[in-house]
Amino acid sequence: MKPRNTKEESLKIPMDILLDVLTIIVKENVRHEVTDVLESRGIAKVSLYLNNDLLKHQRVLNNIQNIIEEYNEYRYSDNEEPSWRD
Repeated sequence: MKPRNTKEESLKIPMDILLDVLTIIVKENVRHEVTDVLESRGIAKVSLYLNNDLLKHQRVLNNIQNIIEEYNEYRYSDNEEPSWRD
């Protein structure tokens, strides 16, 4: 049972940047759980449990989402699609 005022955010994180993202999560003391690892696709699924009352948690989420977006822009050109699916 998740605490009140908490939302769960699920992220698909490429293995290339997983250590960077987990470092941020642990450093900022965000509750999290690695829910799945898709080795063939090079992805880890991570659930974050964010407190709706803390602006810090929203900033951490935004930071992680920006890192993932920048990685995808760097890794894939405009003509290519990511090799993983939902």
